Amino acid sequence: EDDEMALAIAMSLGQVPSGGVAAVAAAPAQPPTAAPPAVESEERVVRRVVPADNSCLFTAIGCAMEGGAMDRASSLREHVAAVLLSAPDKYTEAELGFPLEEYVEKIMGESWGGGIDLAVLSEHYATEIAVINIQTQTDSHVRREQVFGEGRDYKQRALLIFDGTHYDLLVKQLFDGAPPALDVRLFDADDEKVMAQARAVAAEANRARSFTNLAKFTIRCLVCQKGFVGMPDAQEHAKETGATGQAHINF
Repeated sequence: EDDEMALAIAMSLGQVPSGGVAAVAAAPAQPPTAAPPAVESEERVVRRVVPADNSCLFTAIGCAMEGGAMDRASSLREHVAAVLLSAPDKYTEAELGFPLEEYVEKIMGESWGGGIDLAVLSEHYATEIAVINIQTQTDSHVRREQVFGEGRDYKQRALLIFDGTHYDLLVKQLFDGAPPALDVRLFDADDEKVMAQARAVAAEANRARSFTNLAKFTIRCLVCQKGFVGMPDAQEHAKETGATGQAHINF
């Protein structure tokens, strides 16, 4: 009777096996199906924007090297100035583009940072600093990035992205919506996967035209009102006249 009852129940549910009653009796109970585990977003390289206050390079480096700190620009400017003044035979006018004292005065003020400062800070932290250039991502004839400290056997690397006038920090975000406090800011110097992701971020910005072409944009001196096309002429004018106030007219 028990077998017949089991068969009747199975038939009512449309689950009668080919073996009839015997098959119903012998079939093992099936465990409930577990819900699939939630899948988190894959970690990826993202751009962390820093303030555009003429100290973006120093702020980005401080954030990368000092555990996310955003207030290291002044102290890093001071360090660069001290290093330059300690080696006048190395940091000549030909190297700096300005007399040493003038360059130091600028870097201690609100002047933009550049390659000299990145090289000094790379050595200071014993860390490679890779600068990914947005503008050159689609130009196979121009280097897409410059790595300061390369070849010095440094084991870790920080990543900056440069749009022609501004530096931001590239970090690894562990999951979508992760707060900056969880960012990975330093990477193995030989991590090519991270470099490929960093280039992809820059390439996307290039496609969006999110860069400034310093060779073609127009700039005006706020002292004498003279206009220039491209940064080199404007810098030469500033060097010859001492005028430091400039304004972008168009890009």
